[in-house]
Amino acid sequence: MMNQELAYTEIEKLITNFKNMPTAQRKGLNEMQTRLGYILPMFKALGWDTSNINEVSPEEKVSRGWVDFSFRVGNVPRFFLETKRANEDLNDPRWVQQAIDYAWTKSVTWALLSDFEGLRVFNAEWKESDPFRAQFFEFGLDDYLKDFERLWWLSKQETISRRLDIEAEKVGRKIKRLPVSQNLFDDLKRWRENLFKNYKAFNLGYSAAQIDESVLRLLNRLIFIRTAEDREVEENRLQSLVRVLKDKKQIQTLDRELASLFRELDGVYNSELFARHFSEELQIPPTELQEIINGLYEKNYTRYNFNALEADVLGTAYEQYLGHIVAEGETETHVEEKRTKRKSQGIYYTPTFVTKYIVQQTVGKYLDDNGYNPSKPPRVLDMACGSGSFLIEAFDVIDDFVAKQRGQAQKGEVDFYDRARQLEVLQNCIFGVDKDKQAVEVARLNLLLRGLHSREKLPMLESIVNADSLQNETYPFHFSKIMQDGGFDVIIGNPPYVRQETLGEEFKTYAKENFETFAGTADLYVYFIEQAHKLLKPNGLFGMIVSNKWMKSSYGKALREFLARESTLLEIIDFGELPVFENAATFPVIIITRKAKVESQKFLFAPIKRLDFDSLPDEVQSVGVQLSGNSVQGENWNLSSNDFQDIVSKIQKASIPLTEYAGTDILRGLVTGLNEAFIISADTRKRILETEPQSQEFIKPFIVGDDVRKYLINYKGKYLIRIPKGWTNANKGKANGEQWFKKNHPVLAKYLFQFEDKANQRLDKGDYWWELRACDYYDEFEKPKIIYPDIAKESRVTFDNSGFYFSNTVYFVPSNDLYLLAVLNSKLIFSYFKKIASVLGDPDKGGRLRWFKQDVNKLPIHRIDFDNPVEKSIHGEIVALVEKILSLQKERQAVRPEDNLDHARNLDRQIKDVDSEIDKRVFKLYGLNDEEVKTVEAK
Repeated sequence: MMNQELAYTEIEKLITNFKNMPTAQRKGLNEMQTRLGYILPMFKALGWDTSNINEVSPEEKVSRGWVDFSFRVGNVPRFFLETKRANEDLNDPRWVQQAIDYAWTKSVTWALLSDFEGLRVFNAEWKESDPFRAQFFEFGLDDYLKDFERLWWLSKQETISRRLDIEAEKVGRKIKRLPVSQNLFDDLKRWRENLFKNYKAFNLGYSAAQIDESVLRLLNRLIFIRTAEDREVEENRLQSLVRVLKDKKQIQTLDRELASLFRELDGVYNSELFARHFSEELQIPPTELQEIINGLYEKNYTRYNFNALEADVLGTAYEQYLGHIVAEGETETHVEEKRTKRKSQGIYYTPTFVTKYIVQQTVGKYLDDNGYNPSKPPRVLDMACGSGSFLIEAFDVIDDFVAKQRGQAQKGEVDFYDRARQLEVLQNCIFGVDKDKQAVEVARLNLLLRGLHSREKLPMLESIVNADSLQNETYPFHFSKIMQDGGFDVIIGNPPYVRQETLGEEFKTYAKENFETFAGTADLYVYFIEQAHKLLKPNGLFGMIVSNKWMKSSYGKALREFLARESTLLEIIDFGELPVFENAATFPVIIITRKAKVESQKFLFAPIKRLDFDSLPDEVQSVGVQLSGNSVQGENWNLSSNDFQDIVSKIQKASIPLTEYAGTDILRGLVTGLNEAFIISADTRKRILETEPQSQEFIKPFIVGDDVRKYLINYKGKYLIRIPKGWTNANKGKANGEQWFKKNHPVLAKYLFQFEDKANQRLDKGDYWWELRACDYYDEFEKPKIIYPDIAKESRVTFDNSGFYFSNTVYFVPSNDLYLLAVLNSKLIFSYFKKIASVLGDPDKGGRLRWFKQDVNKLPIHRIDFDNPVEKSIHGEIVALVEKILSLQKERQAVRPEDNLDHARNLDRQIKDVDSEIDKRVFKLYGLNDEEVKTVEAK
């Protein structure tokens, strides 16, 4: 990459050469000579590889001209450059508007315009009626060197660091336009609302579902026609129709004329999109149709270019459309987000970088391994296709591969061979299923637009079907030939994110009977993964983005076993808590597998820690590690480096599971069902006991998970009123329970009776509302025990021999084993636990771990051999150190730093030293050498 000093020298040479050229010769330069001789060499001097089409890519021709080049980082366009011949008038608004429109339509911020004698930089996101007001800065020929520091903002080096964006934010004087996808969605939403309202008002006897179907059909047809116009397949049909009818004063017939146009286009394209539909019989005011048609051309001083519109832009807009419903009120109609639909159907639009990655690692890999054979074309399925984003990307990858294979991969005009090839791919390679009928219609539209290049018959796309992917009869019925041939070659997608609580008993019964991976608490995507592998051919490739919870949860055990048995894992790309999906916490992971088993497998594991990367493939390559198949064996998957896997194997061999070591089960704290009544302050306790000491047996010191710290209880003076189920009946004799309670414990009863209504409504109660639910282990709370919180970023295990009771955010082991307490608090066991625990966030960046009972029970505890003098000695040392650290923590708790800072710091230092001494002895007991200790401590 060229540095600034060399770049300055090279650009200085270009300027000198240009100026030394005779005036007549300079004025005679055409656009190609200017571009190749001066403009591109200047950008080459700025560090761009202008010969690499993956970095500086010529743009395809589009209607109303083209923008010549996109400058890319990690295959993502950062700015567009339009070149003109020397001496061109850069003040011509046509060139400026063209550059801005193209960049905005492509959802790229920056558009550049240059004839070398001048260079202008425009921000396409700024909302301006005058395109020149969107200019960020400009250069004349003599400014390149005078203002070289700013010219360097356009270098590859500064583009990678987003210098233009940073400088624009400093200015901060202009309002950004909404991105084109948001603009288009806002338009679709408004048009849908208005169309629905008008269709309903002017056409009686139709259901809301029929009217909404008519709205979507009309909008799909109009977008198809606008795309055909911008691709110059059709002349301007819509806008010209409006203008002709207005000129003839016949605008009232616009709906009828549109219906006639649809009949004409049905004869041309012969696709289901224009097949006769009842919506053509509905009446609609011409003003509404005019607004929609005009809006499809102009928006906020910028013209929509449907040819340049990327598939993900249209897909994003439509996916939001599908996530909304028309709500009818008594006085008005409006479109609102249908939360229940998003929740029950799991509609989350997949970001483009995810779609591209999954398709490249599956469809792309299939083509690299097998090539393309028209007699056995690759069959690619998306089982929950939504608006078709995965299928569109799959189509593009296959079409590009076949075009190169056949020597047809040329930029420029689409010819007969391109059209024939694309229809071949659409009809033979692309398959989709979705339960949402509207989604299927949108997916078909998006795919049809991929094959639209001339006025000729388009496929019916019966390969995109409205059905339920999890019903066994779906595939033999709709795809019988494919299933007879063994199944699909590739299955991709983003299955619905539906939690098990909303699945219903009917579906769960069906799932139990039909899926090996069934678990009562399994979310819906689990069954999509199993079904996909059943539908794949042997050696077929699978790639989906799903929640990562199956990798560690108990409900994912059957799925982990299924995948280990039926497939070879190729990649796991774990995003942790990153917000891959907007406004949805899904903990997503990309999983890539092959339906085959190998003797010794290795797979790529990449924990992604950020989303501001330029390229997901580059990020995966940077952070990914190759793991052995041992990582995904057994009940829990251990996705850690091979060196740590060796340590895991060593400590497992030297230990037994905690549940076996303790000889007892882990127990959980209590649920009162109404904390405001049963959890009281020290003052309330004092008031009750001052006049009613006999109630002391019911009032117990109480803590919650946040109070439990490492070797410490941070008690905050709360108490639990613990009247157990059965106590009243055991003591009242034949008396009325309420009367007896009020008579024998009048103060306590008076306090509790203010909560009677609420307490009566709760489920967690005993025989009477003032009693707690049944619990078989109340006595264990009074005994010594090891306790820990249910959620914690680090080991927070301590010892209680003070009879604390606690909430259900605390778990405990009924034991006074201080050696066990030390092991549970050790660095070694915490490092192990991070690899098997469910995580809220990134465990390596302080993410909170879920200390689920089933995971803690599996922790490997070394059982001391007391016949071995070395182990016996270490055990004694550890117990003594634990007693010391417990004492130090109590002492430290009593010292306020503001009263005695030096003493507080000294105690903190002693606590840290003792903790370190405990860790050293635990490492020794488990047999770790110095290098292994370093590995653990580094984690």
